[in-house]
Amino acid sequence: MTDRKFDRRTLLKAGVAALGSSLTGISWAQGSDDTLTLGVISQQTGTFAYAGDLVHKGAKLAIEERNGTVLGKKINLIVRDDEGKPAVGVRRLTEAIGTDKLRYFVGNFSSAVGLAELEVARQEKVLQYAAGGSEDFTGARCSPYTFQWSAHAYTALRATLEYVSKTMPDKKKIYTITADYAFGQSLLHYTQVAAKELGMELVGNDNHPSGERQFTQYFTKALSTRPDLICLLTAGADAVTAVRQFHSFGVKSVRLVGPWTLEVEQMRELSPAMRSGMILGLNYYQDIDTPINKAFVKRYLEAYKNVPSYAAAYGYDSVRTLLLAMDKAGSVDVETVIKTLEGLQFDSIYGPTHIDARTHQTIRPYYVVECKAPQAMKNEFDLATIVAQSDKQQPPELNECKRPA
Repeated sequence: MTDRKFDRRTLLKAGVAALGSSLTGISWAQGSDDTLTLGVISQQTGTFAYAGDLVHKGAKLAIEERNGTVLGKKINLIVRDDEGKPAVGVRRLTEAIGTDKLRYFVGNFSSAVGLAELEVARQEKVLQYAAGGSEDFTGARCSPYTFQWSAHAYTALRATLEYVSKTMPDKKKIYTITADYAFGQSLLHYTQVAAKELGMELVGNDNHPSGERQFTQYFTKALSTRPDLICLLTAGADAVTAVRQFHSFGVKSVRLVGPWTLEVEQMRELSPAMRSGMILGLNYYQDIDTPINKAFVKRYLEAYKNVPSYAAAYGYDSVRTLLLAMDKAGSVDVETVIKTLEGLQFDSIYGPTHIDARTHQTIRPYYVVECKAPQAMKNEFDLATIVAQSDKQQPPELNECKRPA
């Protein structure tokens, strides 16, 4: 998507007709001097349909911790479904800015949607705290109005492959199966970078479309190259389908690795036997041992009778960070909050955390887990063990952000 301007009136006209069926949990209070409108604009249908509700739940907890206010203003939290489609996400965001006076938003689980919304945020001067996995959020498409909560794709691939390299030094040949959109291609690029750094070799790759239901063709081709590892550079429902079909091959000599592939929700869709021993990279896992995370997990369990996963943690931690920045700034003005966020150092669910002033990347760890065998699980939530973590950042020479610090 090119860096072009959007006509808000045109987008509003195009989007209003479809809005009625896509709004969920909306508070219709208009933005005013004593109200701050914050939005969760996220997918509730499609590949990442599970994510929207979880982001909302996490965001609600962050707001409830403050009794629904910041600096004396009532927080008006609105929710919109972007349907996993860039054009829909743009319409939903533009309507919320015009109708509800939205100034801050989270929820971009699809990189394609989030990058489209980035351009609206830039034009309309509203603050986006994104979660999509594309490097472009803090690279070539970096914007004064966009911050990135998820770890950088380089951090994810380096952490995952470094763990494999250290614990299985004889496994050096990698075949990749990649989602053919911004997220997957970022992961592929940094698989190539990290593999080269670690003395590993990519022996082949296949791209797959979103919504793919036949992965056997890719696995057959991959196995013909005799790899040591197959890296799934995909996520959501596609990843679940891929793991199930790989399991049916019954191959024991090739390890399946998911650097950014399965979250807790998808892990539960697989039988313990299917996921047992699988190595995964995660932006978040409930066992992170920090005071803020332990308190968050406790409150989430009490509220929702479940453990939080990536989407819920993102909703909670991104909104909590925005509110902390407003406190420090003494203002809810977007430009003032941006200046405060740039270089901000604070305690998060990850412990000591800061935000890169130039790229707007949140500097936090990425985790590697190994899925447990059925007999090793203590309860239904005990799916994996954290075996490594890293916050190694993208080499500066690879970053394409041209925005000055």
